[in-house]
Amino acid sequence: MLLKTVIEPNGKSVQYWKDLWRYRELALNFAKRDVTVRYKQTFIGFGWSIINPILNMLIMTFVFGNLAGFSDTASAPYQVIVYAGLIPWTLFARSFSLASGTFVQNAELMKKVYFPRLVSPLGSSLTSLIDTAISFGVLFLLMLLYHYTPSIRILLTPFMLIPMMFLGMFLGLFVSVFTIKYRDLIQIVPLMVQIGQYATPVAYSMNDIQSKVSEKASFIFLINPATGFVSAFKWCVIKTEVFDWRSFLVSIAWLIVFAPIATKLFQKAERTFVDLV
Repeated sequence: MLLKTVIEPNGKSVQYWKDLWRYRELALNFAKRDVTVRYKQTFIGFGWSIINPILNMLIMTFVFGNLAGFSDTASAPYQVIVYAGLIPWTLFARSFSLASGTFVQNAELMKKVYFPRLVSPLGSSLTSLIDTAISFGVLFLLMLLYHYTPSIRILLTPFMLIPMMFLGMFLGLFVSVFTIKYRDLIQIVPLMVQIGQYATPVAYSMNDIQSKVSEKASFIFLINPATGFVSAFKWCVIKTEVFDWRSFLVSIAWLIVFAPIATKLFQKAERTFVDLV
């Protein structure tokens, strides 16, 4: 059967989405490339996927547990709570960071050959799942170390991680459209991620925020796109965690709204990015 390829970078026809499915193996190749480049010529290799989140956990445990006193009211080992919060946050942050720079980082390849550009951020986001799988192993080791038995709800964690990955990717796609023209955004993204980590209930819960700050101030945390999925993931792991429906529905709303908007803007940017990059 003779295949017909119709090159339409604006993605107005069904052909664009058919091409996206046909190029699914390219997405896996992008993921493989990103993993290889990240750990190439490193002495520890995949060990950095363990060291980085552990160091992050220790820092947040000191800041929020010791200095802010959140560990005093913790109903589970505080290190386990923090690490459980870091797993979905790190997945979101990496998906967001990689997707936001997709046009700039893959400019040379995109100039030379046609493929649905959405393949690139999809492939990059898949690499984040590899780090997440490794982090899961560390989480189980921490629970063994502190003799903590997780909730049976831990079986639901994949249903929280997948939408978290796509939320980060779509928000990153939205930002990537503007990085084509405004390169300063590439430098701002890491700062946004760093601030976002402390404004997300990774080392605390929404109940902690509502008890320590005013109701108006807690609204800022509530509208954080990542809050709902991070809280829901911790609810899946920690037996005493309370499911926060409000923040979860807010995160769902962010995903539903930004998925079509970011995709549409991304497809429009495909037509002109070569002239700007």
